[in-house]
Amino acid sequence: MLNFEEHKKTGYSIWSVDDDSDKDGKVIHVWGGEYDNKPSRAFAFERQSNGTYIIRDRTVEKETEKKDIKYLAIESNGEDQDNNKICHKSKSIPWELELIGYDMKKNDATVSSLDWITYSSYVDGPCWMKYVDDNKFLDELSIPGTHDSGTCSVDNDTEPQSSQVKCQQDYIPTQLLEGIRYFDIRLGKGDDPGIDHGDYYLLKKDAYFMHLSDVIGYFKTFLNENPTEALIMLVSRGNDEATDESVTTAFAKVLDDNPKLFYTSSRIPTLHEVRGKIVLLRRFRLAGNSVSGHTWGLDLTEWDDKIKAHSDSATMCLVQDARGFEAAGETGDKEPYCTKVYAQDKYKLTGTDKLSWVDNALKETTGRTRNEVDVEDDNGAKEQVLERCWSINYTSCTGLSHGGNPFTSARVVNEHLYKSPYINPSGTEDTKSDYLKHIGIIASDFVDAALARSIYQRNYDTEHKQTASYYLPYYLPTRMRMTYGDSLSDASFQDGKTVGEGHFRLADSSNALNATASGHAFAIEYVDVDALGNETVTGLQGSVPIDIDPRALTPHFEGLEGLKAGEDVRAKIAASLEGKLETDACTAQLEFVHDANGAPGTAMAEGETFAAGTYWVRVNGLLGDAAQNYTLASDGAASFTVAASGSAGGTGAGNGSGTGSNADSADKNGKGNKGKGSGGKLANTGDGSGIAAGLTAAAMATTVAGAAMLASDRDNTEDVNE
Repeated sequence: MLNFEEHKKTGYSIWSVDDDSDKDGKVIHVWGGEYDNKPSRAFAFERQSNGTYIIRDRTVEKETEKKDIKYLAIESNGEDQDNNKICHKSKSIPWELELIGYDMKKNDATVSSLDWITYSSYVDGPCWMKYVDDNKFLDELSIPGTHDSGTCSVDNDTEPQSSQVKCQQDYIPTQLLEGIRYFDIRLGKGDDPGIDHGDYYLLKKDAYFMHLSDVIGYFKTFLNENPTEALIMLVSRGNDEATDESVTTAFAKVLDDNPKLFYTSSRIPTLHEVRGKIVLLRRFRLAGNSVSGHTWGLDLTEWDDKIKAHSDSATMCLVQDARGFEAAGETGDKEPYCTKVYAQDKYKLTGTDKLSWVDNALKETTGRTRNEVDVEDDNGAKEQVLERCWSINYTSCTGLSHGGNPFTSARVVNEHLYKSPYINPSGTEDTKSDYLKHIGIIASDFVDAALARSIYQRNYDTEHKQTASYYLPYYLPTRMRMTYGDSLSDASFQDGKTVGEGHFRLADSSNALNATASGHAFAIEYVDVDALGNETVTGLQGSVPIDIDPRALTPHFEGLEGLKAGEDVRAKIAASLEGKLETDACTAQLEFVHDANGAPGTAMAEGETFAAGTYWVRVNGLLGDAAQNYTLASDGAASFTVAASGSAGGTGAGNGSGTGSNADSADKNGKGNKGKGSGGKLANTGDGSGIAAGLTAAAMATTVAGAAMLASDRDNTEDVNE
C-alpha cells in the first residue's frame, strides 16, 4: 500500500510492519524505498460479503502457521479514540476500502470506474444518479459536495493537522468516484486560471499546478465514462491577483470550447435535462468584452455580503431569489421559473460551535415547503409557478480563532454527520421519517467515500446492495459467439458490450457447447468475481443464443528423420494437432505426396512404396467423433527425405506451417495427443472461472465504525475570502 502524501514530501511511501516482525501489536510505519518483495511490506485484502475488507499482512503464509496470522487493526482493540496507531494484531477489524489508484507504471494512474466498481467497498459512487428518477429536480436530491474542492495538495503548505488551507484528503478525480457531485472551484490569475485557496495555489497529484483546464478535463472524462451523472460547479473569483474581467474571459473560453457541456440556465433543471452535463453556479461578477454571447448560470454574486449579514443560526440565508422566463424542456418554449437559493456558510467557528448551524440547516431543508409564487413577464403580466429551492449547507469551518484549523474542525463535524439522524437512518421512528426527505447539497471538508455514500443513498427509493454484482453487468447479451473449447467467459457479445470482471456461465453445466449446438439458445447466469477471485452467482439469468465456431488446429509432424527405402514409412510418421482438447477423439488424416521441384506434387497412391528421394506429407482431413468441432488452420505440409536402403536415414525439412521437427507429444496419429503448446485441459462446457483480478492497489482505508475519521475542509485563514 502506498502513501502518496508521504512519498511526495519524504520519498517514503510503502506501508511496512515495523522491524519486519510477526509479533502481535507491532506498529505499521511508512518505509523508504521500492517494494522489495518482503512479506512485511505486502498485504492481502479479503473481501467480505458486505463489501468491507479484512486486511492481513503476509508475514505468515504457511498453512501450519495460520493461527499466527496478523491483521491490520488499530490500537485499543479498535475503540474509537484519538491517537490510535495502525498495528498488525491477532484480532481483525473490518475496513472500508476506497480505491484511488493503481500502479500501471505511470506517475498519475487514477482508477477507472470499472476498477472502482469491482474492488471498492463503495461500488455505486461513480454512478449513483443512475438509480434516481429522471423527473426529479436537482433541488429534490441529497447531494454530497466538497468545499474548496481542489485543496488536497497545496503549494508551500504543511500537513493537514497544522494547515489552514488544506481542506480535502482526496484529489478531484477520486472525489468524483466517491460520489461527490458538487464542486467549489476558486479561480486565480491567468488565461487558464490556476485553482487557488486564498493566497495559495493548488497542486495536482503529479505536483504540477492545477488549472481550470485540468478541472474541466477531470469532469469531461468522468461524464464521458458515466453519462448518467450530473455535476454542479460553483465558480468563484479567488485571490486578488485575479479580476472579474480575467475570470470572465477565461471562463468564456471554456464555454466556447465546450458548447454542450454546461447547463447555464437560472432555472433548476430535472435530472433528465442535465445528465452528462455540468450545472453552472456563479459567484464572480461579469466584466469585460466576453460577457455577451453567453448565458452564465445562476447568479450568486451576493452570496458573501448576505452571508456576512446573516447572524441567525436557526435559519439559512436566502442568497438568491431569481424569477423570470427561460426556455424549458425539449420544445424550447419560454416558461416561468422561480429559483431560490438558501445557504448556510458560517465558517469563522470551531467545529463544536458549527454543529448547531449545520443541524438547523438540515432541519430547515427537510421541513421546507415549496409555494406557488408570482412571476412577472416583460409586459407586467403575472403567472404563477411553483418555486424551486436549492439548499446549500457548508459544514466546513476554520476554527482559527480557537487554535483550530479545517482538519481538526472537520473531525468534529464529520463525526457528528455520521451520527446525525438526518444522514444515517438510525434512531427513533420520528427521526427515521426525516431520513426519507432530501437534505440538499452538503459541502464538507475532508470528505471520504463513506460520508458521501451516507448522503447520496438517501436518494434511493429502494435499498441498494453494496456489491458489484448489483451493478455489473446491466443487461443480458442478445447473442454470444465463442470458439469451441474456450470458456463461455471469453465469449464476445453481438452488441459489443462487456461485463466487467465477472462472467457468464451455463446454468446447467451438463450442457455441451460444441459446433453441433451452434446457434441454439442456452440458459446462462452471471457470476460476479471479486478482487480475490471469489465467485458469487447473481440473479441475472436468461436464455441467449450462442454461436460456436470450430476450433482451428495446427498440425506438427513427427518421425520425419532417419527414413529408409523399403521400410513402412507411413507407420513411422505421425501428426500432433496443436489446439485440440486432450480428451477429444480427433486425429489427423495424412496424405503423402511426391516432390515437384521443392513443392508438393501429385499424391501417392495407397500402398505405393517409397523409393529413395524427397516426399511431402500433409493433413487433408480430420477423423474421429469430435472432428466436427475442429477445422485446420493449414495442412502443415512438410518435406522429408527417404534414403536408399542400407544408407544413413533421410532428413525432414519444414515448409509452410509444418516445421518438420518433432512435436512435444510422443503420441502417434493423434492417440492421446496433447498437441504442441496446447497447455492444460480445456473444459468443453464453457464453464470457466472468468477473470481473476491482479491489482497493485494504492488504497485509503477507513474503519466501518468511522474510527479513523479523516477531518474536514474549509479554506483560508480568518482573512482569506471564504
